Amino acid sequence: MRNGWRRVTLGQITREMGDRVGELADRAVVLSSTKHHGLVRSDEYFKNRQIYSDDISHYKLVRRGWFAYATNHLNEGSIGLQRGFDYGCVSPIYTVFSCGPQVDPSFLFRVLKSERLVSEYRLHDQASVDRRGAVRYRDFSRIEVDLPSLEEQRRIVKILDEVDFQLDRAMRQREKLAVAASADVAAILHAVSSVSSVEWTTLDQVAAISAGVTLGNDEQEAAAVTLPYLRVANVQDGYIDTADIKYVTIRCAEVERYRLRAGDVLLTEGGDLDKLGRGGVWEGRIDPCLHQNHIFKVRCDRDRILPRFLAEYLASPSGKSYFLGVAKQTTNLASVNSTQVKRVPIPLVPLGGQRSVLASIEKWEQRIAVADQEIVKVAALKQGLLSELLSDSTACCTTPSNVASLPSPA
Repeated sequence: MRNGWRRVTLGQITREMGDRVGELADRAVVLSSTKHHGLVRSDEYFKNRQIYSDDISHYKLVRRGWFAYATNHLNEGSIGLQRGFDYGCVSPIYTVFSCGPQVDPSFLFRVLKSERLVSEYRLHDQASVDRRGAVRYRDFSRIEVDLPSLEEQRRIVKILDEVDFQLDRAMRQREKLAVAASADVAAILHAVSSVSSVEWTTLDQVAAISAGVTLGNDEQEAAAVTLPYLRVANVQDGYIDTADIKYVTIRCAEVERYRLRAGDVLLTEGGDLDKLGRGGVWEGRIDPCLHQNHIFKVRCDRDRILPRFLAEYLASPSGKSYFLGVAKQTTNLASVNSTQVKRVPIPLVPLGGQRSVLASIEKWEQRIAVADQEIVKVAALKQGLLSELLSDSTACCTTPSNVASLPSPA
């Protein structure tokens, strides 16, 4: 064992806590445990919906510096350290515990969220007696971890906190760029479409619009073929996601009718409000590929309008306002039909003007791509350090050079 490190069970360094809220009910904040953010306010996590009891006096108390996990969801890494409130509380189905004075809570929290520990939780989950995925404290307490000296724990936490700061800063910078890009593109599109000399037409005058194949009519005849197709879930806001592709069987004679070509603009007919008129340009990464009937295929006359320009215009506030204005709406649902899509007002900006707009968009995309690369770089650094610093087998006693070279917090 490396000097200063020892192998211990979680039961040796933690203690289950069963305190109830009781008279502190008017001062305690109800918390929920999440996979990515640890313990958070329940009302904020569930978007201002109260899912807990009006009487929380029987809830489990979680003091500042204590831990809690959802007993049936620990296998997902749903465990948190309570650092935000003097008095927090969780549902009675949670497991609450504290750590001893020889343990830095922030260090232990990082260990408990590590990939190795999450794998351990899953092993105990699979072996649970009630078969419902519950990991009780008695099983949790048997898990072994590597524990360095308190001084070393704090040094490791300081290093990882610095990397977290850098990652958070990179992500915030990326978000600022995305917001600025969206506002700038919307302003540019509004400007070019507001020029008095610009003519207006409807979408069906500059593109061919068609719906896709209807599912549930798989053909059994010999002259049929099974091909990949895009469904609503594949058509995201501004891009086409091909990570999960389904297949459909249709007659060979109908393939060309539903086949996509690179440059086709795809639009969803609706569903949830965020899916109304959502779309992007198909780049042809799968060929042949078809599209479902809930997706409109818009094939542009490229002598009059460029596919990317059209997609950007339809995604702009002007394009979205049209869809919201004509859609058939029910509670949280909305849809448009082919007639309404054909009537979308389109500004006939000269091709040179369209290319100029797209050049501005590409400049923003390049800046965002650089920000994305920085996020990937720092995230990879963080993952490597987590493996390096949280286990005795490779733990080091000096600050890694790749962390030392990072800019200090402002």
